[in-house]
Amino acid sequence: MSLLQDKGHILVVDDEEAIVTIVRDVLTQAGYHTIGALSGEEALDVFSVNPVDVVLTDVRMGGMDGFELMRHLAMLDSSLNIIVMTGFDSYETVLQALQSGAYDYMQKPLANHAELVATIDRACSSARLVKENAKLIKELAGSHAKLSESNRALVELNHKLKKMASTDSLTLLFNRRYFDQVVSRELARRNRYSLAMSLVMLDIDNFKDINDTYGHKVGDQALRKVAAVINDSARTSDIVARYGGEEFGVVLPQTEPQNAVIFAERTRAAIENEVFVIEDEQINLTVSLGVAGATSACPSVDPGSLVAAADKALYEAKSDGRNRFVLAPSVEDDTSENSRAA
Repeated sequence: MSLLQDKGHILVVDDEEAIVTIVRDVLTQAGYHTIGALSGEEALDVFSVNPVDVVLTDVRMGGMDGFELMRHLAMLDSSLNIIVMTGFDSYETVLQALQSGAYDYMQKPLANHAELVATIDRACSSARLVKENAKLIKELAGSHAKLSESNRALVELNHKLKKMASTDSLTLLFNRRYFDQVVSRELARRNRYSLAMSLVMLDIDNFKDINDTYGHKVGDQALRKVAAVINDSARTSDIVARYGGEEFGVVLPQTEPQNAVIFAERTRAAIENEVFVIEDEQINLTVSLGVAGATSACPSVDPGSLVAAADKALYEAKSDGRNRFVLAPSVEDDTSENSRAA
């Protein structure tokens, strides 16, 4: 590969050689210089002698696991962007990775190569901005004459970094990382002041059929259009995020669960009634939704419990026939009515 094609240096770490090979092939074709390692120990040896912009690592590996590798890499380079790959799709696993300093995460198997490349593009862009940020700080220390201009550039770069870190590159909604932060923040606020709060999880019905029939390009455009409809249905105070794949999450602050179902039904109906024209194809889509929340009278609630309740309600909506929402039992009354059908 020529230097002109080299978009960045990526270290791919997984104890399955086939996964390392596939990921390296995809990223090499996208213009990246890639290096592979089959263990955390080997990754540290490679990192010590090779320039690396982004590390893409599995979480569960024999010997040194991904979390321990992240701790070692952070001590060597605290500004390094690390993306974790995990086959464990639990809220706790992903949250642990993000709290350990991961820049982002991807769910295995990495079937959507376009999303893989887009995630790496964003991570490398962020890494370049961090380096520019560090360069500006160094210039500030040595030149009082450039103080005002450098400050302006520094603020702008930090703003870009913050926005990139919280934005999903495909739909331009907030990403899973920011969603988790908002859920924790808003629950802490409602627990402190005894406020109501609700959470809605949405999943596009039979989305695999869209990709299989029309291809991933059309599938990506469908995700963007559905994201726009959800965003239009939300209030300015609501937080809309792409949770992962074809699933979305919406945080509704100061909203009782019985009022959150109004948003759920409005969004469900809007998507069902919309005829999406994509690549000259008319496609009808529906969504299933799970609604969970804490009333103002509810005692303290933790983020994992609320997300799990909304996920369970979403699963019930799909099991009951899709294109509907299910309201989870309230936290303080597990015997309350829990289902509404479209």
